[in-house]
Amino acid sequence: MERRELHFRSRSQTFVHLMNLPHPREQLAGCCWLPRLAAKTRVYLQGEMPLSYRAAFGSRIGMDGYFFRHFQLSRGEIIAAVRAAPSNEQLAEWFLARPAVTPQSIAEWNEFAPRIGASGNPGYVTRNLVKWIFYPKSIARPVRSLFEAIVQDEGLAP
Repeated sequence: MERRELHFRSRSQTFVHLMNLPHPREQLAGCCWLPRLAAKTRVYLQGEMPLSYRAAFGSRIGMDGYFFRHFQLSRGEIIAAVRAAPSNEQLAEWFLARPAVTPQSIAEWNEFAPRIGASGNPGYVTRNLVKWIFYPKSIARPVRSLFEAIVQDEGLAP
């Protein structure tokens, strides 16, 4: 997997940080967002998460929050699971053993998640408010969802 260089602006400073975050659509245990959440959690546990990502990490109004609610999980549970699982395969086993994680709930999530923040979907107002801070590229080049805002912001292939 290639490493992507991300630039973060915080008031008068510019942070350049190398993180290896998967595409939002990438899947683990057949579930999109899970590998990205796992990677973000590992960066968080290493104490290397940039301020803008820390502000959004596990936020109830962001993608993580939607993920947690859908699968009836908490930020603390994910942190503990990632800490205890040295590999994505072990994390997948943990995830699939959760009571709210079923083939049906995963399929529903995989259909729902890419639409979060799109017009007529949950997160639309939030996306339009946070774009000024977290996704400024989407001001000049509008996107339709949070997934698209993340892909654009990080320069990932659609």
